[in-house]
Amino acid sequence: MLGSDLVAELRRRRLPVVALDLPDFDATEPGCLEALAAGQYGKPEWVANCAAYTAVDQAESEPDKAFLLNARMPGRLAEAAKRAGARFLQISTDFVFDGHADGWYDEAAHTNPLSVYGASKLEGEVRTLKADPNALVCRTAWLFGPNGRSFPRTILRAWRNRAALKVVVDQRGCPTYTAELARVLADLALKNPPGGIYHTAGSEDETWHGLAKRTIQAAHELGWHGPWPVVVEPIPTAEWPTPAERPANSRLSFEKCRRLGIRPMAPLDDCLRDFVQRLDPSDL
Repeated sequence: MLGSDLVAELRRRRLPVVALDLPDFDATEPGCLEALAAGQYGKPEWVANCAAYTAVDQAESEPDKAFLLNARMPGRLAEAAKRAGARFLQISTDFVFDGHADGWYDEAAHTNPLSVYGASKLEGEVRTLKADPNALVCRTAWLFGPNGRSFPRTILRAWRNRAALKVVVDQRGCPTYTAELARVLADLALKNPPGGIYHTAGSEDETWHGLAKRTIQAAHELGWHGPWPVVVEPIPTAEWPTPAERPANSRLSFEKCRRLGIRPMAPLDDCLRDFVQRLDPSDL
């Protein structure tokens, strides 16, 4: 979902990019990492890791797999990129926080993940920066884009199928559109900032309930057909139990990137309209 938009953004800027993916490149295989370090894929200035284990609830029963892909793999990739003479960019998550803070989280805020997924991503941050302190760890949140599974896509499918919509209203975060995140990541790399952690999430905070309503509103305005007026019932987290606990508040401050001169992401409604326009309703 993110990798495809990042490649498109780099090519739009006419920057040379090599896109590696399974089955040709497996970052858990030492041979592939050695090939990267030896320059067999070229001499990159940056290596960006958009691969991850993202099945948040499933991670509770597959911790070994989650930690392999989210912790050990990024550390090894960072080391291989350093040997290749490249800087490394690792994508992380708002799930490294427990959500107990009242305001917005900055990069120095205390981490305390509530789930296996969050713990695996936090260890990935630690391993990345230990392998190469000059690497960038970019935390983001609530990703959605046309090239993968996401909450807005699921909501649109349910709406068009006339399913009863009940959505959690007491979790708040920053929905992030992959096309805008790709733009911010490219901007950040071109700024060539010091290594460390950067928050790169959407410009607005919202609840899952609010995001559901705004997604359907965007589709309706663009001529999609579904029940109207739409009814989305707000429910508390307690009425929608999941194997993995989610942070109630995971709003990420963009201020560190803003101080570098990077423009915040576009308004959420603009992102949702672009997202819907890029979808094929028959593929939902």
